Amino acid sequence: MPLRPHRIDGTIASMSLDVRPHPLRFITIGMTGGLFSGLTGVGGGAIMVPLLTGLLRMPQHRAHGTSLAAIIFIASAGLVPYIVADEVDWGLAAGLGAGSVTAAVLSARVMARVSERLLRQIFAVFLLLVAVRMLFA
Repeated sequence: MPLRPHRIDGTIASMSLDVRPHPLRFITIGMTGGLFSGLTGVGGGAIMVPLLTGLLRMPQHRAHGTSLAAIIFIASAGLVPYIVADEVDWGLAAGLGAGSVTAAVLSARVMARVSERLLRQIFAVFLLLVAVRMLFA
């Protein structure tokens, strides 16, 4: 199995085995992300990134990008029942979206410049803070 470089901004960010896991793993990760997204409103990053890096041994940067791409479909599918139940504050959602788009573009540029290790550590601290917040909320 040859090693395949992953490039970010023209530099080699990491190496991973050029292995194509069974499609069932993709489906399982997607279903897990979708399940948690529908139940809790999260799933893309909090669930899928650890699964992509753990089960598929995907580099951290690629896992973040892949998760962001997948969340488009996950959020769209999960939104439908909330629309049907009239449980969406569209004005608030538009405001959240405007701020989120701006911050996401800026943070994606920063993310592409940090090391794989630092990105993993930042993500781990984020998940720990969310877990502590949820325990005491």
